[in-house]
Amino acid sequence: MSHGPSEDTIASNDSRTANEQTARDGPSPTVPAGKSVTELTIKAVLIGLALNVVLLTANMYLGMRSGMTISASIPAAVISMGVFYALRNAGIGGTILENNIVQTMTSAGEALAAGVIFTIAGVTFLDQPIDIAGTAAVAVLGGLLGILFMIPMRRYLIVDKHEELPYPEGTACADVLEAGSQGEGGVKLISLGFFVSFVYMWLASGMAAFKTTIQTAFSAGQTRGFAIGGDFTPALIGVGYIIGPKIAGYVFGGGLIAWMMLIPLLITGGFVPEAAADATLMTQANAVWDEYIRYVGAGAMIVGGFYAILSMSGTIRDALATAMADLRGSATTATEQQRRTQRDLPMKLVVIGAAVIALALVAIPQVQVGLLGGVIAVVAAFLFVAVSAYLVGVVGSSSNPVSGMAVATILIAALALKSTGVTDPVVVLVTASVVAIAAAVAGDTSQDLKTGYLLGATPRNQQIAQMIGIAISALFAGWVLSFFHQAYGIGSETIPAPQAGMMALISEGVLTGTAQWGMILIGAVFAIVLILMDVPVLPFAVGIYLPITLATPIFLGGLLRAGIDWYVARNDDEDGTVEEHTTYRGRIIAAGLITGEAIMGIVIGALYILEIGAASGAPFPLGFGAETQTILGVVALVALVGIFTVGVLRGPQTVDT
Repeated sequence: MSHGPSEDTIASNDSRTANEQTARDGPSPTVPAGKSVTELTIKAVLIGLALNVVLLTANMYLGMRSGMTISASIPAAVISMGVFYALRNAGIGGTILENNIVQTMTSAGEALAAGVIFTIAGVTFLDQPIDIAGTAAVAVLGGLLGILFMIPMRRYLIVDKHEELPYPEGTACADVLEAGSQGEGGVKLISLGFFVSFVYMWLASGMAAFKTTIQTAFSAGQTRGFAIGGDFTPALIGVGYIIGPKIAGYVFGGGLIAWMMLIPLLITGGFVPEAAADATLMTQANAVWDEYIRYVGAGAMIVGGFYAILSMSGTIRDALATAMADLRGSATTATEQQRRTQRDLPMKLVVIGAAVIALALVAIPQVQVGLLGGVIAVVAAFLFVAVSAYLVGVVGSSSNPVSGMAVATILIAALALKSTGVTDPVVVLVTASVVAIAAAVAGDTSQDLKTGYLLGATPRNQQIAQMIGIAISALFAGWVLSFFHQAYGIGSETIPAPQAGMMALISEGVLTGTAQWGMILIGAVFAIVLILMDVPVLPFAVGIYLPITLATPIFLGGLLRAGIDWYVARNDDEDGTVEEHTTYRGRIIAAGLITGEAIMGIVIGALYILEIGAASGAPFPLGFGAETQTILGVVALVALVGIFTVGVLRGPQTVDT
């Protein structure tokens, strides 16, 4: 019996060429359209729901800590394969399409987490409590909009644009699931990353054995306030590895512009907030970033979001045309609907569902964005669902610019609602939350539908599974958000929640007239320059907005990916199978690093809430001095990078044919 995907199987799947795909009318799915295979079962739903909650929690922690989330589709596929492998040994079998349902439901939690933490968490910055019931209502309404609006776009984006839009996570998931239904090998890889990260963060955060953060500020000549540093934790390095050196470089580039150019110029020019005027140089740099630079990042994100919509106008028009053809019941559509692999939930459900959700946004007491807010939310959600679904087809879900779309929505909603007399920024945040959640869920849904398309799944079953997963995620989202707020405080050093802080800042600033419009304009002009240079705007904008201590370790992870790829490429064969095999291992171990740190964050938070150990700082500090902690921190970082590299490269570097 096989134990996990074999190397030659992985290589065979990963080396699927474009010529093989275009030689026929679309890809030949693993399960033919005419074959009936067990798919949406109670067993698959229960496993999917359990994993859904775990990855929801992990990604909420990661997003509030780093300002970025990653797609959970690949680790979800690997973990679900491991579960089915264990069930098979116990005499309970499972099909590849059941496995696909599990990963579809699991990744729904990760997607919803992104929308919630980027927007709803912002109420804490406005001195408002986390409303658990209200969070659940907003999350489920936004999530369902994301799924519903993706239905009319599926055939155009997933089927018609199959060659143009690769959907990297969706294709990778299909390759992993095709490699075999036994996931022992993949589970061992993710377990390695999880264990290393879990122990690393327990030593750092639980016992204060070493520091993970190293930073400094300095002057050069007459210019003051240059700042550099990093919070070198496993999760941030794992994020950098997964998104790769190019995107990580864009993020770091934005950080350098903010912390090594803009902040020194402002400090030297005397633009230091009064409260930090007599503080250390590093404190001054942080104060300037908080007071001015975040608005620059917001301006860049706004332009980036609108530019994405403009670039997507053709896609939106084509998707609407496809949807209208479905409603009219054209002959072509009727023929396609007879094929199992092309059956979607009916378009009538999309129309009626969107109308019901719009009414609920106005009527539910915990939401109540008002009629105008409801209209803005639904219309903007449709537009940004199209943007999100297209963009993740090119760059992947981990680079889905949900925050940029939310910023654009906040700006529109705040200006529109202000004209009607609305003065509460929470109303603006809730309106934007619906849009952000819908966009995040649509990106994940499109990746899952791509996986299903390659495997031969029934789209209708996946869409139902997504809805169930979103409903469960929404019920837990408010509770998890409240848990982290009680444990650490949203906006604290541990979970700064940078995106949520920015959303609250812009909402309040527009309504009160205190928004730093000059800084927003600077960011907007900067984004226009990047567009003219054909450089991606949103990764740069995120880098400007993030603290440099988060951008640096992400860049280190990207460099680690580049170094490993370069080393492997020297020994690779002509068809690239060794490099693909190494990439597979690296992504899975990196996912383990992220999951391990997130789970340790939950453990430490529980200790604080239960008042076990010290009330502040590490629960069980070893009492080392600052210098010793710094030295041990460097040693720990080197060890982490070394273990990760060995884990990725170990085993044969050639693939038998």
